[in-house]
Parts: sequence; C-alpha cells; structure tokens
Amino acid sequence: MESNTLVTFSPGKEPIVSDVYTGRVEASVKNFSVKLKNLQEADSGVYIAQVTAAQGDKILARYSVTVQDPVSPVALTVDSVSSSSDSCSLTVTCSTQDSHHINSTFTCDTNTCSQEGGERSKVTTSGASLNVYLLNDLIICNHSNQVSWTNNSKMIDDFCWRHTGPEAGISLCLVKTVVFSVGLVIMVSAVISVHLMEKLKRHK
Repeated sequence: MESNTLVTFSPGKEPIVSDVYTGRVEASVKNFSVKLKNLQEADSGVYIAQVTAAQGDKILARYSVTVQDPVSPVALTVDSVSSSSDSCSLTVTCSTQDSHHINSTFTCDTNTCSQEGGERSKVTTSGASLNVYLLNDLIICNHSNQVSWTNNSKMIDDFCWRHTGPEAGISLCLVKTVVFSVGLVIMVSAVISVHLMEKLKRHK
C-alpha cells in the first residue's frame, strides 16, 4: 500500500480526512479514534499513529492490517483408482477457482485407510490455506482464511472396497457358518459318545 495520510488531527479543529478516503473514514476528536470502512484488499498494510511537533515526529502506535475476501468454493476430484485383492489406492486433486491445487494419495486395506503421499496443505497467494485430509471415511478438501471457509468431500467407500463391502460380508457369513457347523458336529459327537458309553456299561 502506498503511504497516505488517512486523518489529520489539529488542536481546536475538526479532523481532516484525506480525499482518497472520503466517505470511508470516521474520526473522533474525543479519543482520536479512526475507523476505516468498506475495506478492500488494497487497504492491507501498516498503519501508524504519529504526533508531529516542533521537536520532531513521534510514533505512538503501529498496526499491521490484512484484508481478506471470503474464500472461493473448492472442487475435489478423484483422478485415479488402483485396487488389488487386499488394498485400494486413489489419487485426488483439491482445487480452488483461482487455479490453486494440491494432489494427495490415499490407500486402504480391508480395515483402515491412510493418507500416504502427495501434498496435504498449501498457502495460496491470497494468504488462504488449502488442505486435503482424511476424516473417518471422508476425504475432505478445505479452503479457509481468517474470515471464511468452505469445503468439499467424498466418501472413500464410493471408490474403494472396504471391510463393509460385499466380499467381506460373504467372508464373514462363511466364517460364521463354518464355526456353527464345527460346533454342532462336536456337540453331536459328544452326545453319541455319552450314549455309547452308557450302553457299554449296561452290557457289562
């Protein structure tokens, strides 16, 4: 930001507002406060409260101001999916409307998923933060700054088979059937053995 004087206070006079800020500044002589309205990104910069006297200038306060617009929406796209009998891997792109983007890779086995490679976060030229991360079964793309945030998400199960998928259901059912069958055979065998032993005792 160029060096401009917003307001000049003089003893016994009304504050003088610079023409550049006409209509955007409220100033009070009671406590020498200054309020700048309708902020724009160009208003970002360092603001100084300064006293000018015959003995020289004296800086009373210095304020660093950053003005940010609300962040733009983000898009989350799945670029590729690769799967095998025991794992699944997918690569995603998290991007903003002003062409900032990050790529990341997620890998799942039959029980868990994790973020394995690529970028996780990035700070854009406007000072906003772009992040992509895993939350439970959701891949989340988040765009945020100090005044706003927005995100987009996708379910991993829509692209990768998991332990809750059809194959896992069949396997679990099969295991239960086998366990039940083995248990039933053992119980029947035990009953037959007891019965035979009783018969043998009677014959003796």
